[in-house]
Amino acid sequence: MPSQSSSNKSGNILNFFRPVTRPQPQPQTPPRASRSAVPASPSPLPPSSPLSLRTTPARPAATEIAASDDDSNDGGSSDDSLEDLSALLGRRGRPMTDVPSQQKPQHNPFATPRAKRTAVAFHASPLAIMPKHKFDMKALAKDARRDDATTASSMRAKTAAEEAKQNATSTSNEASGDAVLEIVKESGGHDAEKVLRAVQRSEPGQSQLRYCFFDAEYSVPTSKPATKEGKKGPWSLLTQGSTKVREQHLASGVPQTILRKMNNLPDSLLEWILDELCTQKSVIMRQEYCNMIADCPEQVERLLTPERLQELFIRLGAGEDLKNEGSDLLTLSKLGHEPYQDRDWACLLSFLSLLGSISRQMSVPAVEYAIQTLLRMSMDRFLLCNIDVLVEYEGAIQHLADAIPTTSWDLFCLKTCLSLYTGIKPQTIRANALLCLPTSNRRTHDLRRRLAVVFLFNDTALARHSPEDVVTIAGMTDLLSGRAFAINLKTDFAELKASIILLDIAVDDGSVVASFDDGKDEKAFNDDVDELAAKLREIWRKINDSGMKLARTEAKSVVEWVQQRLSNTVRTRRKPKKSVFDLPGEAEDPFLPRQQDHMKKFMQKQPKSPAVEEHGCIGAASE
Repeated sequence: MPSQSSSNKSGNILNFFRPVTRPQPQPQTPPRASRSAVPASPSPLPPSSPLSLRTTPARPAATEIAASDDDSNDGGSSDDSLEDLSALLGRRGRPMTDVPSQQKPQHNPFATPRAKRTAVAFHASPLAIMPKHKFDMKALAKDARRDDATTASSMRAKTAAEEAKQNATSTSNEASGDAVLEIVKESGGHDAEKVLRAVQRSEPGQSQLRYCFFDAEYSVPTSKPATKEGKKGPWSLLTQGSTKVREQHLASGVPQTILRKMNNLPDSLLEWILDELCTQKSVIMRQEYCNMIADCPEQVERLLTPERLQELFIRLGAGEDLKNEGSDLLTLSKLGHEPYQDRDWACLLSFLSLLGSISRQMSVPAVEYAIQTLLRMSMDRFLLCNIDVLVEYEGAIQHLADAIPTTSWDLFCLKTCLSLYTGIKPQTIRANALLCLPTSNRRTHDLRRRLAVVFLFNDTALARHSPEDVVTIAGMTDLLSGRAFAINLKTDFAELKASIILLDIAVDDGSVVASFDDGKDEKAFNDDVDELAAKLREIWRKINDSGMKLARTEAKSVVEWVQQRLSNTVRTRRKPKKSVFDLPGEAEDPFLPRQQDHMKKFMQKQPKSPAVEEHGCIGAASE
């Protein structure tokens, strides 16, 4: 067993795990001390004292474990510090009393406890201390250059947008071809010409053409000064003063009362009111102007001529083409943006309302000119997109159509169809006008069908007669076999869709066929409808709308719903379904309807006669 000196020097690792013996505390006599003096060293209490039991047990002293390669091990190896295994086994069971241990100073319960050291921390300031940096001239210069670049980029973007608006009407196929070529070159430049030809074939062509009834550069004209007659007397209430003052006069009803007493207005004042109606922004004044004009029937018939109506339409913003009555074709254009952006149609709404209210007071030439001008206006696509103007348009054209005498209706239809047929050739623009005509009115419904027949068969002479007298279902079926409805690489599907819409309008809902006296005539009519529907079904199959081909998809959907409408509403009765047990070529049983009627009568519940009911009641009472 190593000596104590050697164990203190190098130490055995097993000594760390051995129990340490606690020596018994020896009683010592505490020295006499004064109350004011603190004892220099704590003195333990005698063993008999109960406070001596509170002493803290001493902890075992930490034994130093030297490293194996330490120079202070007297040149010995690390294996020398370990005892032999046999010695350890032989010493098992013997008490280890010879292991020295370091004693820990005993705890004095009467000593003053030492305070723990606490961390010293400063209170945070309630005011945030912002570090002050000096100006960096490089950063300021960089920010200034960035602002200049942003401003220059914004100016270039605005200039490019303005140039694009100005050049929208003159876009060429060469520019689009160059753009497609640049896009294809980015992906390798393969099949560039094929892509260009495909894009050119996919262009709708005439479908992008648009007729503009109003001038895109229109600005509201200034109000005309009133004449001398309007400035004198009581009529100065209408012409003198600010807008608010004149509104108050009209709201009070004084000018209207004066008009009723005098029964008319001065001609110059009526002309001034018509001009003011096209430019006045006040709703109250426009409404009262319309009421006052309607109270002058004699002057309306005399002064409101076709030439005067033309001036009013131009004052409302109509294009200069309205003056060229002798020109055959109207001007069409391709627009890249909406020409009537943020246009105020309030004055046009009031003028349409005026035409509807004074339609019975106008002369027949003025009524015919108003209807033809409104039909030309309906060819502009803006009317289908503006519901407020469309509602006023429908009301005005219905009243104007009813104002035409019956004796001159056929001649009026011929003139109207001739002017519209020669002025516009694309079917897409023609279809816009027919879609705006209301079908609830008998006159407008008939005019709508006559226009559709003329546009469909390209014959203006058909407008003189009613459509059911000159057009048959079989003739429309033959028309579908022509070049206008052929499906090939050159087909304009927007035009095809418009032609199918015209066909649907010309066929109508079959209401002209009241009833058939002979069953054979009814069967022949239904067979013609089935044949027309089958022809439409064939056109539907030929249209390939796979891929991003919106025009083809729209045309195909229109063909489908027209075909379904013919099969379900134009036929006098629903087409019978064929059973799997029906033999091909088997004739219909002529006795089948009679058998069906007998079966219906048999299944109906027969009402009891009064005698039977009375007998039943008597029998029940006797019981």
